[in-house]
Amino acid sequence: MIYFRNGEFIEDEVRLDLAQPAFRTGYGFFETLCWNGSKICHLDLHLERARKSLAEFGIAEEPLDYEVVISEVVAANGLDNAFARVNIFYPAEQGRTQPIICAVPFEYIPDRTWSLKPCPQIFVTPLMVHKSTNRMDYVNAWQDAQADGFDDALLRDFAGNVLESSFASLLFRKGDTYFEPRTEYKLQGTAQKVAERYIEIEAAEIHLAHIGQFDHVYALNSLGGMIPVTAVGEVEFEVDFVNAAMVSQFVLG
Repeated sequence: MIYFRNGEFIEDEVRLDLAQPAFRTGYGFFETLCWNGSKICHLDLHLERARKSLAEFGIAEEPLDYEVVISEVVAANGLDNAFARVNIFYPAEQGRTQPIICAVPFEYIPDRTWSLKPCPQIFVTPLMVHKSTNRMDYVNAWQDAQADGFDDALLRDFAGNVLESSFASLLFRKGDTYFEPRTEYKLQGTAQKVAERYIEIEAAEIHLAHIGQFDHVYALNSLGGMIPVTAVGEVEFEVDFVNAAMVSQFVLG
């Protein structure tokens, strides 16, 4: 894999200062974007979110023409006409970050569905509103769900209220109304921000014990679009491909 950092295209190895928090503690942020085979999707939303986190933590960003560099990284990896996952990493070293940009192939499955396992562990922290590179809890929850035959983990707070999944925002639909979990402990997803332009979404506390009242559940992320959820634990839901496909074309377009 060829990546870009500090004006250079480098293959495979990323060098970090062992004395700095980026290496020692996973201190930094990242964004995951979709290259849809011809362009990068919603770069402005991803940069807005990343820069908000960098500013809050006092990390200076090296200036970069992201659109040009992303296109060059995609081409260097032979992915110009392919669906690909693009990542921008912001490792923090001495209060500054030199962004790392990489691209790898990603298989997009249009009619994919997910099942979610409620995560048995609870982790609630203000850092959850940031896409930090210190995400061991999220990965552990996902691995545990995968081991039990689910696609992802559903995260909740100590009161049993739904937050998000390990890798996606969650939407719940009853009748014609869409709901997002109302909480201070989840990431503001860029895919959901795109979805809000086309569907009206209300915020509400959604308790895990009461999710059976909803007709449909969806996961949203930058690579999968809007993905119908078939089940949360043992609670099953009707699959809605029509509205999911409508929103996905805008998320991935």
